[in-house]
Amino acid sequence: VAALAIIAGATAGAAALRALGRPADWVIAQCDIGQGDAVLVRSAGAVALIDTGADPALLVRCLDTLGITRLDLLVLTHFDLDHAGGVPAVVGRVETVLHGPTGRPSDEAVLDALAAGGAALALSGEGDRGVLGAYAWRLLGPPDHRGVEPGNDASLVLELRPGPACSRCPSMLALGDLGAEAQVRLAAAHDLRPVDIVKVSHHGSPDQHLPLYATVAAPLALIGVGAENTYGHPAPGLLAELSAGGTTVVRSDAHGLALIGPPAVGQSALRVWVERGAVEQLAPAGAVELVAPADAVGGAG
Repeated sequence: VAALAIIAGATAGAAALRALGRPADWVIAQCDIGQGDAVLVRSAGAVALIDTGADPALLVRCLDTLGITRLDLLVLTHFDLDHAGGVPAVVGRVETVLHGPTGRPSDEAVLDALAAGGAALALSGEGDRGVLGAYAWRLLGPPDHRGVEPGNDASLVLELRPGPACSRCPSMLALGDLGAEAQVRLAAAHDLRPVDIVKVSHHGSPDQHLPLYATVAAPLALIGVGAENTYGHPAPGLLAELSAGGTTVVRSDAHGLALIGPPAVGQSALRVWVERGAVEQLAPAGAVELVAPADAVGGAG
């Protein structure tokens, strides 16, 4: 824990977070931005954002709440509105953008706006690697970023693993919007290892390769999804499978903003705070500790 290099109070919003009972030393945050994804990763003073959701105003609200003014890395998994529509909120704030293939003039316009704001653009795909603070990241897909057709199955798939100075940082696999067939190809191409957190693909749609989730065996799953969406997300069957596998699910429609902190000193459980609602604790004992307000903690079943 001492090696995490996460300094409480390092962001402008840290004091406010403490005052509200939120973990100021959060490492992973899932923003509440409606139907879409926006996940922050913070390590050793560096910050990454994975997708932006559809609504710039909702993303600004999340960033302001957490005191985030600058992004070292923006990962645009693909260019659908619910993943890239919030980009205007971060133009001028981004150092580097990882992105997949473009297919429409509107995709190119997103990148042009970011570049005009000073961001360096990097067409990215399988095999690309880098460092974020004390994390090492790599992209597991798409396999041919210069030849794959844009869309859900061309989503950038990001794996984060703690580096030597960050042995207690939670590992994470973010699956973008991959469908089941693309997930099968991903599992066949890579020796997937267990992770602490999985960002569930496509907002919990039913189009999933469930063995992949069993392989990564994450005690915590994040689902970015809008309340009363018309797609049926997240699918009841997927939720049942995650529950049966001992995965605690945090979803933005039910729980709002979610913050994941490193284990407390002498402990091994990830600390999870949510803004509202009841979280069903299903992860194995010692894997996840719910530190949300009293009305946001539920029993297993």
